[in-house]
Amino acid sequence: MTRRPLSDAVLVALALGLGAAPVQAQQAPRARADRSAPDRRAGPPVIGCPSLANYRMLMRDGAAAAAAHLADPKADHLGCAALARTELTGIVDKVTLGGQSYDCAGVRGTTACHWIAPGTIPEAPAPAKR
Repeated sequence: MTRRPLSDAVLVALALGLGAAPVQAQQAPRARADRSAPDRRAGPPVIGCPSLANYRMLMRDGAAAAAAHLADPKADHLGCAALARTELTGIVDKVTLGGQSYDCAGVRGTTACHWIAPGTIPEAPAPAKR
């Protein structure tokens, strides 16, 4: 029986202690939607900010300028982001400030709403009364 020498990558992994990592049971792969294909239920992303003041500053020059600003990885995004419409759960608050209306949309996985342009997404249905 001949012995094969270990490759350099295996030796480095063993030296770093990576070979001693705990083994986890493999789970069956989950069925995922192809993220490269556009979601037909949704539309283009929605620009939203947890702070209304930051949203107003970001949108001061228009939606196209705001989208370009968010696309720049070096720019200060002020906590704002382009949100997928499927992440939004509905309108949870509204405000009119300086004659301009704003909606605050709930976002899946967070407790804070994000301020968006009014009418961007449909309002959540009112809860049924008992």
